[in-house]
Amino acid sequence: MADLPERVDVLVVGGGFAGVATAYELARAGVTDVLVVEREATCGYHASGRNAALGRQITEVDAFTELTVRGAVLLRDPPPGFAAAPLWSQVGSALLCDDDAQVDRLAARAAAFDVPHERIGPGALADWPHLVGADYAGGVRFPTDGVIDVHELLQGYLAGARALGVQVAVRCDVTGFAASDRGVRVDTSRGAVDARCAVMAAGAWAGTLGERAAGRAVPFAPMRRHLWVTEPIADLDSGAPFVWHLGAREFYARPEGTGFLVSGCDGTEVPPQDAVVASGAVEALAERLAEAAPGLADLGIARGWACLRTFAPDHCPVIGWDDRVPWLFWVAGLGGHGATASWAIGERAAAKIAARIAPRLSRSR
Repeated sequence: MADLPERVDVLVVGGGFAGVATAYELARAGVTDVLVVEREATCGYHASGRNAALGRQITEVDAFTELTVRGAVLLRDPPPGFAAAPLWSQVGSALLCDDDAQVDRLAARAAAFDVPHERIGPGALADWPHLVGADYAGGVRFPTDGVIDVHELLQGYLAGARALGVQVAVRCDVTGFAASDRGVRVDTSRGAVDARCAVMAAGAWAGTLGERAAGRAVPFAPMRRHLWVTEPIADLDSGAPFVWHLGAREFYARPEGTGFLVSGCDGTEVPPQDAVVASGAVEALAERLAEAAPGLADLGIARGWACLRTFAPDHCPVIGWDDRVPWLFWVAGLGGHGATASWAIGERAAAKIAARIAPRLSRSR
């Protein structure tokens, strides 16, 4: 878009999964005067566009699992015309553990959230010959887990939101916030916009921008992780379930093209940045896999990249109104679960925002 509107009802800061899902669900709820601003040239440039696309429903905490389970339901059955291709390939997963107690916790959470599952013992992964010799005590299979088409998902949110009247501005950097009679004036590199509320969905930059807005200080921690794609594999089963070892030597792997996508699940706290591969990262992966999954350690690496996963201190998502600034709403700290949970996050955020501003919109018409 060439020019920014002078005023909107809701201004969303950030064009990743958190921001565009919230904008899409706001529009579906009838709040259509929404502007999404993204400082990069394309939406989803950082974490949303660089993740492993693993549709894992059971996470380490209930607050996320509630969202990922609901999100998976919506991704399996989106509205007609939302995407040109299926969003969810239901290949299933196997989550591996170091001990029986960890298996018990995982199975108990799956039962509590009514997610189909099956306990497995060592050596149960016949469909993963490259995991022969992997060190794990047991695990849980989840037949309804899947792999997400993250590109179709992001574009579906954007196209659906735009069709309902949402505006999206890229190359638009937020530089400041100031309270106004209407709510908030948001200063950007392309001019100022007056809004009733601002949604902080800026990923790794949410904490910095939240402080600029004088909101509560949330010490978000952006964590750099590396992902790799191996060289082609002759006997690859492209429909094999993804595998995620949750123990001390954590890693995950899934088929990707003609090879595997793998990660040693490293996590180094870094300032918000355009993440790049760190020196020694591929050697660290080889060391991790040599201990945990020797059959994967022998595979050559074709390419790799880095991404950021951003966590709140309690590792729970932050979705709600700020307790200091009445016009600021948080959708941040998605901790690597943004793709799977995004639709449910958008639903929850939009419902809370609409509940507060919709009555005011009705009175102003």
